[in-house]
Amino acid sequence: MKLGLQIKKYRSDYNYSQEELSEKLFVSRQTISNWENDKSYPDIQSLLLLSSIFDISLDQLVKGDLLVMKNVVQNNQNIKKGNLYSWIMILSFLLTAVSIGPLLLSDNLILQFIPFILLIPAVYCGFVLELLNKSADIKTYSEILAYTQGKNVDELRKQRNQTSYFFEQIGIFVIFITLFVGVCLLSIWLTRMFM
Repeated sequence: MKLGLQIKKYRSDYNYSQEELSEKLFVSRQTISNWENDKSYPDIQSLLLLSSIFDISLDQLVKGDLLVMKNVVQNNQNIKKGNLYSWIMILSFLLTAVSIGPLLLSDNLILQFIPFILLIPAVYCGFVLELLNKSADIKTYSEILAYTQGKNVDELRKQRNQTSYFFEQIGIFVIFITLFVGVCLLSIWLTRMFM
């Protein structure tokens, strides 16, 4: 991606420090640094502000990046990897929940550690999924591509609403924990019933 170099070049041309540019964009200095070092990518509003501040078109600013973005969005391998890791995580949690009943009611101390061992792949896959989510900001790329093609960006922005995303994540977490505890309790109940 060339945007980081573009931002740095135009910032230098206008003699702005990272701090000064960050104040104009209403972001932190660290955010500017992350953009310039290709650690993150600005959203469409920030790109529009940057093009306005530097008095250039959005096309000039993201020159060379549009094709890369299009390829990333179309060939997003993270989705395929994410699906695989999600299934492994779900199966690991399910096996853990089902094994808790028989193993916790067992007298063998070593067997009681099996649910914790079965949980290791789920924790690892959750960690990998988080890294995959941070590695490529597909939503930002999709917004930029939609904007440059004259499409409606408002629908994509609604999907990025951080507050609703936070509550979606909390809801998913609560439902998941409820199901996990439910399967564990069912496993314990069935084990007691048949032992």
